[in-house]
Amino acid sequence: MERSQIKTMYKIKLIAKHAGQMLIEIVVAVGIIGLVLIGISDLITRSTRVVTFQRQKDEAQAIIKKMLTNYKVERDTDPDSFYNTVSNRVTDPCVEGRPYKCLVTVEKSLDFVYISITAEWDDGGSVYNTTLSQSFYKEVR
Repeated sequence: MERSQIKTMYKIKLIAKHAGQMLIEIVVAVGIIGLVLIGISDLITRSTRVVTFQRQKDEAQAIIKKMLTNYKVERDTDPDSFYNTVSNRVTDPCVEGRPYKCLVTVEKSLDFVYISITAEWDDGGSVYNTTLSQSFYKEVR
């Protein structure tokens, strides 16, 4: 046998010895890539849920602020009627076409009316809420 044939046979044996090792390396690499992709997918899912919740909460607070502003306008327009007629109520939905239910709680005293509004909404089987409150003082004449 020639020297070049011996070298070629030796190279073939080396390649044959390491062929199984390459397959294991590929399987391990694919497994690691799979775990990384699962982690990234979970992170994206959680991030989307947080963004959705915050958007819903911001929308609910905007609705409550608008309701409190409406109470303020009502008080400024006709204070006597406002203080005599304002009362607890439930509005479902708060705004047509939106998933929010509003609970208005009114506490009256001699000098002011305290109004607390809670907006509730359902998301994925869980009920969430946010509350804002304001005191409406009677004018001193």
